[in-house]
Amino acid sequence: MIKEIGRYSVEEKIGQGAMGEVYRALDYRIHRSVAIKTLRLAKCGTEEERKQAIALILKEARITGQLNHGHIATIYDMGVHEGLPFFVMEYIKGRNLKELIAQRAKFSLREKLGVVSMVAQALHYAHQRGVLHRDIKPANIMILENGAPKITDFGIASLERGPGEKGMAEIPNTPRDEVLLAGTPHYMAPEYVSRMVYDARSDIFSLGVVAYEWISGQRPFCGKDMQEVIEAVYQKAAAPLASICDAGKEVEAIVHKALEKNRDLRYQNAEEFSDAIEMYLNGLDTQDTEILAVSLPVDKSQIIERLRKKYIFFADFSEEELTTIFRLSQKRKYIAGEYIIREKTVGHKMYVILSGQVSIQNEADGQDVEIERLGAGSCVGEMALVDKMERSASVVALEPTLAIAINETVLRLSNPAICLKLYRSLASMLSEKLRGQDERYRKLLSERRTNP
Repeated sequence: MIKEIGRYSVEEKIGQGAMGEVYRALDYRIHRSVAIKTLRLAKCGTEEERKQAIALILKEARITGQLNHGHIATIYDMGVHEGLPFFVMEYIKGRNLKELIAQRAKFSLREKLGVVSMVAQALHYAHQRGVLHRDIKPANIMILENGAPKITDFGIASLERGPGEKGMAEIPNTPRDEVLLAGTPHYMAPEYVSRMVYDARSDIFSLGVVAYEWISGQRPFCGKDMQEVIEAVYQKAAAPLASICDAGKEVEAIVHKALEKNRDLRYQNAEEFSDAIEMYLNGLDTQDTEILAVSLPVDKSQIIERLRKKYIFFADFSEEELTTIFRLSQKRKYIAGEYIIREKTVGHKMYVILSGQVSIQNEADGQDVEIERLGAGSCVGEMALVDKMERSASVVALEPTLAIAINETVLRLSNPAICLKLYRSLASMLSEKLRGQDERYRKLLSERRTNP
């Protein structure tokens, strides 16, 4: 086995595929465990083709290395070792979906759909920046110990368009695709297996195949050899999902839309796929919410008035508008010690504490350190409504706590006018904070000039 790759000390091989090997290694400079993936280039005919392929791979890795999302494995470094390009990535403790599907791991339908939704959000983030994955499959989706997914192998992604360019550009096949995407035809989009072109909707198709298999345990397109699989992907419709598992017709419709052969009939962006799942999950939660709402030991009108007085971004909302937000939001009870929000996870909900008390915590040296405590009427996680990025802190219930979760997706699709008003209110609040920080910075500079 290889002992060293660049400055990294290889500890063990943790994976092997058609395109190369994956190793767990130690970055001895900062004593951090990393994963290193090497890529084989055996199919490059000439030395010049080999050099061109390596240059293109490293160029694209530099771009994808700038992706910063909680559900995308971070690329730390890249290089060439003994003629083979390699990527140094975040080492992820967990199991991939391929293993979990094979083991028939026990996940509820809600949990499975939640994973697909989070992956779709991460893909949308990448697509917005012009980056396509091009190899979405169960082996490239890791599930962490907390149940959240991480997409791996973005290091071999491709650029859909240049920064700032608009439109849904296609990527034609290139010589290096023979190296990188000899791949797994079961998850390839029809337009790729037939015409060798690819765009963001092709990633969505691949995620649809993953969702189908993750939910049912069966691949939608099969065959006794690669040619039959390719023909199935291009020509045959997947068996109705509800006919092979208990997912139901609503879930079937959501997944099968991602599997449309005609990409113009699929979701036109990955956020639409995520939104469809979130609306379905919200519908399931509505029943629980209605049951809980009957027993809530709180005065709804009192909570609404408290929100308007305490939080500037609710001040301009009418009672009717706040009542609508309250109605569309999920209500939930948390026991003492339960996490409402986990640091470094990605979310799109903000929470209003109806009763009880919560602790806001940051992780430092492996320990959670309390920053502050908040009680009834407090809001937490509001930034998630704006950027849907990693949470900067954890929120933990200190005692039995009731909270409502304002879901950006549900609010945006159910009542766009109120959602837009909330966006504007949050933007005004953030603008005010930035102006305050700017003023403090200017004051500090002035003091330094006066007292050098």
